[in-house]
Amino acid sequence: MVNLKDKVKKLTVIYICFFAICALFYFVAGDQIQTKRSVSPQIVPDGIVGELIDGVTIDQEFLCNQKKLEAISLMFTNYMRENTGTVKLVLKDKNTNTILAETSLDVAAVTPDMQYNWNMDPVVDDVENKELILSIMSDSKSGEGISVYCNSTLNTGDKALYRNGEAISGCLAFQTTLISRYFLGQYFWVIMASFAILFGCYYVYSCVAATKGKFTIGMVMHGVWCRYGFLIKQLVSRDFKTKYKRSVLGYLWSFLNPLMTMMVQYIVFSQLFRSNIENFPVYLLSGIVLFSFFTESVGQGLTAILANASLITKVYVPKYIYPVTKVVSSSINLFISLIPLMIVVLLTGQRITKAILLIPFPLICLLIFCIGMTFMLCTSEVFFRDTQYLWGVATLAWTYATPLFYPENIIPDRFKFIQTYNPMYHYIKFIRIILIDGVSPTPEEYLYCLLFSFGTLIVGAWIFKKFQNRFTSRGTLRTPL
Repeated sequence: MVNLKDKVKKLTVIYICFFAICALFYFVAGDQIQTKRSVSPQIVPDGIVGELIDGVTIDQEFLCNQKKLEAISLMFTNYMRENTGTVKLVLKDKNTNTILAETSLDVAAVTPDMQYNWNMDPVVDDVENKELILSIMSDSKSGEGISVYCNSTLNTGDKALYRNGEAISGCLAFQTTLISRYFLGQYFWVIMASFAILFGCYYVYSCVAATKGKFTIGMVMHGVWCRYGFLIKQLVSRDFKTKYKRSVLGYLWSFLNPLMTMMVQYIVFSQLFRSNIENFPVYLLSGIVLFSFFTESVGQGLTAILANASLITKVYVPKYIYPVTKVVSSSINLFISLIPLMIVVLLTGQRITKAILLIPFPLICLLIFCIGMTFMLCTSEVFFRDTQYLWGVATLAWTYATPLFYPENIIPDRFKFIQTYNPMYHYIKFIRIILIDGVSPTPEEYLYCLLFSFGTLIVGAWIFKKFQNRFTSRGTLRTPL
C-alpha cells in the first residue's frame, strides 16, 4: 500500500510539473502558436487608375482564402502636387452587400508613391472563401485628387476591377494580410491533456508490468541511470577536465573561444562585405555557438567506442554510455558559451522579452540530435576508420550550407530545399527568432526541431543497437562482452 501511495504521489508531482510547464509555454509563446499570418504576393504596379475625384468609384473584387482579414495595403500617388479632400475606403461582402469595414484618408497627407496600410480594427472575421469588394471613392475636385496604383495587364478571375460599375483591365496593386488559426493553438489544451492521459496509462502499465517481471523502456532507462549514474558523471567530468588540462586559461576558453571567433568573423563579414543583417553580432554569435557545439560533440563522440576500447573489453557497461557522455560533456561548453552570447545581446541593445524562456527547447532538441548523429557515426567508425576524415569534409560543407554569417535571403529559390532539410538551420533559426525578434517561433519550427531530433535519435539508436555486439569482432575490441 505504501508503495502504491508513493507511485501516486510521483505521478501527481509529474502531472503538476507538466501542466505548469504547459501553462508557462502557452503564456510565453503567445500569439505565435495560435494565429498564422499570411501576406498575399505583391502586385507590381505599372500605372494608375486615374484621378480619384467626386463621382468616381473604383471597385476591386477579390477572394479571401483564410478566416480573418487583418490589413489591406495600397499604393497612392499625389501627382507631385498639393491636393485637398478625403478618400473613403469601404470593404463589402459582394453577395450580401454588407459593409464589413470602412476608413478614410486625408488627401493632403498623401505623398508620392506612398504605401498605405489599412489595418482593420477590429479584424474582419469569417471571410474565408468569400468574395469581397474594396471600394475607393473621393470628394476631391478635379485637379485636386490623388490616384491609386494598379497593374493594367494582370486580370484574374477573382480580382476583377471596375470604374463606376464598368469593368476595366488589370487590378489594383494591393496586398492583403490574412489570419488563420494554427491547429496547435486552437486545440492546445486538448492536445496536452491527451498527452497527459497517455502518459498516465503508460505509467500504470509500467508499474503493472514491473510486478510481473517485465520492464518498459522508461523503466530500463531509469534503472540504467540508477546503476550507472555515478559512472556517467565521472566520464563527463573526465572529458571536460581533460579538454583544458594543459591550458593556461583553462575553462575560460569555453567563454572566450566563441566570443573571439565572433569578433573575427564580424570584422570580415560586416566590414569587408557590408552585411545588412539586423543585429549582425547576435545573428553571427548565435549561429557560431550552436554550430560549434554540434561539430565538437559529434566529432568527439565519433571515436567514443574506439577511445574506450580498454574499458569496454574489461568492464561491462552499456556501450551507448560512452558516446552519450561525450555529447553531454560538450554541452557544458555550450552552456558556458551562452554567457558571452547573452552579453552581446545586452551590449547591442537588444530588448529581452519573455520569449527568452523558450531557449531551453532548441538546446535540448540540438542535444538529442547530436546524440543520434553520434550513435550513427561512432558505429561507422568502428567498421570504417575513414569515417572521421569524411566527417571533416562533411562538416565543412555543412558549415557553408547553414546561414551562419550570410543572410538567408541570398540563397536562390532552387536551393531552398537545402534549408528545409538542414536540421542545424532550424535550431539556429529558432534561437535567432527568440533573441532578435523577441517572439516565439511558429509551430512549424517546433515541429521541425522535434522531428529532426527524435528522428535522428531513433535511427541512430537502432543502428547502434544492431551493430554493437559486433564491435568486439573487428580487432580493436578483442574481448566480447
